[in-house]
Amino acid sequence: MAVQKVFPLSCTVQHYAWGKMGSSSEVARLLASSDPQAQISEDKPYAELWMGSHPRGDAKILDNRISQKTLGQWISENQDCLGSKVKETFNGKLPFLFKVLSVETALSIQAHPNKELAEKLHLQAPQHYPDANHKPEMAIALTSFQGLCGFRPIEEIVTFLTKVPEFQFLIGDNAAAQLKQSSNSDSQSASSALQSCFSHLMKSEKKVVAEQLNLLVKRISQQVAAGNNMEDIYGELLLQLHQQYPGDIGCFAIYFLNLLTLKPGEAMFLEANVPHAYLKGVASRDEECQLSAGHCLSLHTDL
Repeated sequence: MAVQKVFPLSCTVQHYAWGKMGSSSEVARLLASSDPQAQISEDKPYAELWMGSHPRGDAKILDNRISQKTLGQWISENQDCLGSKVKETFNGKLPFLFKVLSVETALSIQAHPNKELAEKLHLQAPQHYPDANHKPEMAIALTSFQGLCGFRPIEEIVTFLTKVPEFQFLIGDNAAAQLKQSSNSDSQSASSALQSCFSHLMKSEKKVVAEQLNLLVKRISQQVAAGNNMEDIYGELLLQLHQQYPGDIGCFAIYFLNLLTLKPGEAMFLEANVPHAYLKGVASRDEECQLSAGHCLSLHTDL
């Protein structure tokens, strides 16, 4: 008898706090449409739908004619489904994790390690880094989807230092001056100056960050109330982020990182060491080859 290669799955949901609630989440609706027994809790966030064989989210097979209970078990016993090249390269594992994300509030800023660093981190702390693979990632917007990705050109960051004194205060005059001077320097000097500025921000005392952020929020709120447009410093976004995470240093990241708003069908690719954060929307995401964000599709390499 031929091996059955198409069958329904019940996929794992991750209830991270940043996800959309209940049936307002595309993740919850997809779960309900594929699994008749799924019960949606309206008071619970449905952040990610995982479609794959990740150990923390191995999809269940909904077909009594198949002896294997999960997708991972089925792949393990039907290795030809991977193809010879993939099977050999990834030791008989599915080399990606396909996700749908439904984002209500901003995710934390993160960057995925390259292969060499991933292996090192896995050896040092396997409880925090469960696999030794890198995680290149692609996010495809299913609705309007907003995120931060990679550092802005230095000229743009310098402009924000001029327009946002609270931002410059946290960076410090010396680091800010070094960044301004580096715009005409070689790439290594510019990279060093950028690193210094970002380090100054991230190492700022929590109390000082909260004070400067409150000053900025107050200034923007007053200008908006007076009918002034503050989009040159992303005033509306800054207020939204502060409302979600009062006093959080990540609110200032919008002045360091590129702000992207994707239309449905548009995508962003995130290679190793690229800082990024998803802000809102629905997307699909793919994480390649390892076990590792509105609505978004995503592919992760995560086995």
